[in-house]
Amino acid sequence: MFFDTEEQKILLGNSVTPPEIDLDDAAVESEVGLPTEESALMQYYFESISGSIGKSDFKQEFLAVKNQVISDYDLRQQRVLADAIMNKISEIYDYEPTENFDINDIEELYEVYSLVEFLEYDNEDFITTTWQFLNPDINKLDVYKYCRTNSDKIITEIEEQLQTKDLPWLISDFLRTNNKENIIEWFCEASKELVPLIKIRILEGVPNA
Repeated sequence: MFFDTEEQKILLGNSVTPPEIDLDDAAVESEVGLPTEESALMQYYFESISGSIGKSDFKQEFLAVKNQVISDYDLRQQRVLADAIMNKISEIYDYEPTENFDINDIEELYEVYSLVEFLEYDNEDFITTTWQFLNPDINKLDVYKYCRTNSDKIITEIEEQLQTKDLPWLISDFLRTNNKENIIEWFCEASKELVPLIKIRILEGVPNA
């Protein structure tokens, strides 16, 4: 059997019950009496999220299952997802928290979700505000060229934003401690999706200037 995606492989493949599993016994710990199907569905949700990090469809995949994951799975189960997310972030963004970060409560779990949301799509205010203070000529704005030639200025402005914005610890740690090349690459990639909004913010001028 061939599968179009890894998610389909998980969902369909894991729904086939191995012969050695006693469904009557396994169903005792299942809310609906379908333990194998529930496990496959959970893995499908988790793979939909972690497997799409760094891809253009992450936001769509994440938002499609996020509420279901939060409502249906407990902290212990969601820690599996959080670990997978952090491993993928390490692989794609070359980031490891500077302090030991164990997910022992719901707040720490949500820190992980906030980080991946910020890195992948929920960064509009941070990115556009940073450009507002960078204040380049919008008539000549080329995001890639600007990032290549003004990397030190961008890093300095990001550090300034960290002093004024109340960001979750993991996000602040990523922005403060990741190497310069990684930060600039992330900033540039995120900015290219926001050019019209960046120009609007620049035209608005620096607040309280």
